[in-house]
Amino acid sequence: MASRSGGTGVLVALVVFVVMTIGLLAISIVLYVGKTDAETKQSEALAELNGYISSEERGRDETQALKGNAGGASLYGYMAEQSAQMGELVLGDRNANVERVRSTLAVGEKETVRDAMRKLGQERDARTQEAATLKGRVNDLNKEIDGLRDQLAAAQRASEAAVAEVTKSIASYRQAADGYRGEFDSARAALESTRSELEERFASETAALQQEIDTLRSERSVVDQRLAALQRKVDATSASPANPATLVDARIIDVDLKTNTLFVDIGANKRVVPGMTFEVFDDAPAIAASLDSGARGKASIQVIKVGDTTSTCRVLRGSGGRPIVKDDVIANAVFNPDYKFKFLVHGKFDVNGDGKSTAGEADYIRARVLEWGGEVVEGDTLSGDLDFLVLGTRPTMPAALPSDATEAQTLSYTEQRNARELYEQLFRTASDAKIPVLNASRFELLTGSVNR
Repeated sequence: MASRSGGTGVLVALVVFVVMTIGLLAISIVLYVGKTDAETKQSEALAELNGYISSEERGRDETQALKGNAGGASLYGYMAEQSAQMGELVLGDRNANVERVRSTLAVGEKETVRDAMRKLGQERDARTQEAATLKGRVNDLNKEIDGLRDQLAAAQRASEAAVAEVTKSIASYRQAADGYRGEFDSARAALESTRSELEERFASETAALQQEIDTLRSERSVVDQRLAALQRKVDATSASPANPATLVDARIIDVDLKTNTLFVDIGANKRVVPGMTFEVFDDAPAIAASLDSGARGKASIQVIKVGDTTSTCRVLRGSGGRPIVKDDVIANAVFNPDYKFKFLVHGKFDVNGDGKSTAGEADYIRARVLEWGGEVVEGDTLSGDLDFLVLGTRPTMPAALPSDATEAQTLSYTEQRNARELYEQLFRTASDAKIPVLNASRFELLTGSVNR
């Protein structure tokens, strides 16, 4: 009996051991599966977290600073609220992003809003200054208008006084005509016509006398200025020529017949530029003779290459019987190596020879003067230091107005007459002041130009 009991205990112990081993294995499998699920979930959670912020970004100092500023809120919530507040502050829209802010404010990719605001501030200051300048100009114009109104009122009062005087002088005739109206209608009409003619004659003679006075004063002023300018030139050098058009600008130092080119003794040191044209003469007296006769020089040349002290030229116009030789002189009335001549260009010109004088061709003359180193004087007033007056085609004197002339006809007549009188006045004043007067032909003659 004792032996059987001992065997049963061993068997029971063995069964218990097997059952515990199986249970432990089952528990191990369950725990291992749970660990695998936890690690998978941890990996997924970490990947999702990295989608919002990586581990490297979480370790940055600025991230820790933002987290500290967030207080108790999450970092994402804090940054989302900051972005919304920035969009609302800039555009008034909490959903605005950086691209929309740049597009709306026209901020470049490498610019900041601060840069854009500084530019806007600068533009605002510039517009403010421009507005102030325009405001000052408006005030000046208003003052000028007030002055013109006062002059107009004075002129009207003077006209009314003159009409009243004339009316008073013919009052006796009018009374007689009233007594015999039926018989003297034609006489009264003639009297009215006579009165109108007297008024017009009075106004015309008064205006003519005033204009003559103004012209004489202007001419006297120009002559005085011219005399002073000439005196200064005489004091400066006794060797100055009487007419700047006769100045020799340079001399020909060599001629290449094979290439039809020549060389002159001035270059960049005397402000010569490619494209300049010159007229070729035998000597200095030939220039003055050409100006008096209106004949061109022996040739016309154009600068094609400029050196420091010399220039290469090509022949634009030549004369087979009078070849260009060494030591010939060249001249251009506009150009001077040491002095900038002043030109007043007035009127309409027919430079291209098509029989039509236009203001545009006058601008061509002015452009040539500036291109060759001269100075163009603005306006239609002669100054004492003027060197040349270039006059266009002489305006024709308009035909007399008919008795029933319209306002447009009267205005056209006045404009044409004023243009003719101004042309004559400028020519006369310049002649009296010994200012050389050139037309389009003589301008070409003295500058070596060839018709366009």
